[in-house]
Amino acid sequence: MNRHYIIPFLLLLIITLSGCEQLKPYSKTYKENLNINITKIEFEPDYKRFKLNVELNDTLTALLLSTNADSIHFKTEEFLKGNIYNPNTQPQLESYENLKLKEIAQLKMDALFLIDLTLDSTAINQQYRIIKDLKNLFALDHLHVAFMKDGGITPTMIASEYVLNNYFKHGPKGKYLYRAISSKIDEFKKDSSEYVGNGKDSTHTNKATSAQKIMFVFSDGKVYSHNKPIDPKHFELQYQLTQKIDTTQAFPIFYFNLQEQTEQIDQGNEDAQDFLKAICQKSGGKYINAFSQKLSLNDILHLFKDNYIDNVFTYVNPDYKIYRGIERKLQIACYSGDSLIASDYIYYNVGSIYNPVIVNGSTTLQVILQGCFIGVITLLILYLIFQFIVPGISYWLFKKKYVTHYNGKNMSYNGMLIEQSCYFCKAPFVEGDEIVVKCKHVLHKSCWDENEYQCPEYGRHCKQGRHYYNSKNLFDTRNASFYLSWIIAGAFAGLIAWINFTANVHHSENLLLVKFIYLILGVEPNSSSITSLIEEYESNLLFLPFYGLNIGFFLTFSLSFLTSHGRWLWKRTLQIVIRSIIGGFLSYLSFFLGCVISITLNFKDNSFIIEWIPWMLSGLCIATAVTYGTDIKLKKALIGAVISIVFGLGSMYMWSSSFNSQIDTREYLLLSYMIYCIGFAISVAATSPKSERYFLRVEGPIKETDIALYKWIKSPDRSKRVVIGKSVNCDLQMTWDITSPIAPEQAEIKMINGYLYLTALEEGILFNNKLLKTNTRKKLYHGTKFIIGKTIFTYLEKDL
Repeated sequence: MNRHYIIPFLLLLIITLSGCEQLKPYSKTYKENLNINITKIEFEPDYKRFKLNVELNDTLTALLLSTNADSIHFKTEEFLKGNIYNPNTQPQLESYENLKLKEIAQLKMDALFLIDLTLDSTAINQQYRIIKDLKNLFALDHLHVAFMKDGGITPTMIASEYVLNNYFKHGPKGKYLYRAISSKIDEFKKDSSEYVGNGKDSTHTNKATSAQKIMFVFSDGKVYSHNKPIDPKHFELQYQLTQKIDTTQAFPIFYFNLQEQTEQIDQGNEDAQDFLKAICQKSGGKYINAFSQKLSLNDILHLFKDNYIDNVFTYVNPDYKIYRGIERKLQIACYSGDSLIASDYIYYNVGSIYNPVIVNGSTTLQVILQGCFIGVITLLILYLIFQFIVPGISYWLFKKKYVTHYNGKNMSYNGMLIEQSCYFCKAPFVEGDEIVVKCKHVLHKSCWDENEYQCPEYGRHCKQGRHYYNSKNLFDTRNASFYLSWIIAGAFAGLIAWINFTANVHHSENLLLVKFIYLILGVEPNSSSITSLIEEYESNLLFLPFYGLNIGFFLTFSLSFLTSHGRWLWKRTLQIVIRSIIGGFLSYLSFFLGCVISITLNFKDNSFIIEWIPWMLSGLCIATAVTYGTDIKLKKALIGAVISIVFGLGSMYMWSSSFNSQIDTREYLLLSYMIYCIGFAISVAATSPKSERYFLRVEGPIKETDIALYKWIKSPDRSKRVVIGKSVNCDLQMTWDITSPIAPEQAEIKMINGYLYLTALEEGILFNNKLLKTNTRKKLYHGTKFIIGKTIFTYLEKDL
């Protein structure tokens, strides 16, 4: 607390008027009445500092302002849910400030004190000390005094040092209490006092900054003597005061009864006390018995402001402290020496597991850049593993198991008798020749490589004689596992989804789920209770629908590149976008439904009882959006989607164990995204056709039939091309279409890097209902159609 606010006036005002000689700083009375009440916690935008609004009762306030205040100190402790105490994250008390004193000091108040000099010297000294100490708080032109003595009332004077030092002297003659009060009310109302005249040119005349006028009256309340009024105009003045108070509600009167408790009061003065109580109440002030009742600062502050902060405790958080929405308990304890004398605590939530608050931590942009670096490195590692390392290991195992040297007649290997000549080149084996015994069709190792790492019968009469590995070009895409493209697509989707989620997760006020919480809990959007409710649900539930939206949209978008084979680029792009929107929307609804169930059942945290539901629904929706209308069987894809629940829940629980740790887990969330997306992609890819058997369906003037292209393409005596036309030299001679203008060699289908392409050798080919220009090459996908003459050709990939 700032020292210039530790002013003795408060202690004297409370203790003196209450009988200060009976109150000691460490007496039992203090300990029974001490009280702390934490009402609110407020964080600065960067969360480095936060403030607690704390109510300290007047007894504890007086103790803090006493001469022994140095022995009073506060201790603050913060606990995580489950009373976990982490010494490295404890906030440090920077300062505490009594705002009651500060607000009193800043009040625009014209205070007039009516001092009774007809009392004994003890009461006069008591009044002197109060005025003296109040003068230290208020500007001189805000504090004024008038003295009742010699049967009258002095003019209003500024409470200067001269006035205080020379006017507080006993005046033995009587006083007219009602007359003094009435005259000063008139003076304030009519701005007729010397004090008001001096202030006419000051800010007091400005309505925007006009000061509140308050009258403090000190007296013993004697207006009767021997049951007779002292003032001849007693009853007339009573009536006048009643009328004046009715029209001066903004002019509160505080009356301090200084009459000793042992002194007997006659009936007239008892009636006068009731009258004084009435005018104090009507004016908005208060009647105070100085020897049995305290003047609380609330009595003055409530004249200006109904709701105010009592005390503010300012705390500083250590750098890199992380809030993840876990409920915290902040406890304040007040000690006198080593003895606990008062304490209170407050529960609060800040941040969430998806959007943590990190004190002086990395900005969102920095986190995204770091995540991009991690994501790109992860993609490269996955590519290296599945393009180079796994195929390399597999090829090493293949060579160790199936590649050997020929050692002569009657050679057997792995229980199989080795033929004496190469099945590919027909040349006899010579001792020492390197041979491949992957199947019964044994080849020279060089012939195996020349025939694209397979035996001549593979695909037609042999199912085992193949192990593709292009050792001359390690970047050959056919070296990689079939799942590589799916894994890369899933990892890329996870990275992009995480970037979008991290960049936009801060905006929660407009989320649909927030509006649902308003509805289901029956809370008004602007009510005071909604903040705590949102904080309770925000940690684990509030962002889940947005999480599902990102997963659904970007995972569907990425995987659709592998399953959608549109005939035109714009058509394929439109198809992918539509699939992605549907997948994202349905995934959002899936997680929204999961949150609705949790909130309805009052589950504020994640629960496995509920969690599997949105993951299953989301997986089924994404799988449907990705595979609908493709060559992937939907039933199998849905089975894969169900299996992907393991990856989804596993990825979430994998990093949930670090929620209590003081490390930034947003990169863990990135890994969670990527693991789920990769797992989902693999689960769907496992159901995708992987057959290397491809056909060309012919229909039109000829009976519908499927021609096995793979047999021609993989024949060792062919050049991996199929020519279509009317010439007898064509592989596929179109003799059934006599009337159409078909060139001798109209088109060719050729395998390039493992993919089949259609090339127009002459004009007259309709590809996707569009004429294909000469020498233009188009990649064939499952379901691709092209027309030559009256014949419709459809490229198909299917199992035998």
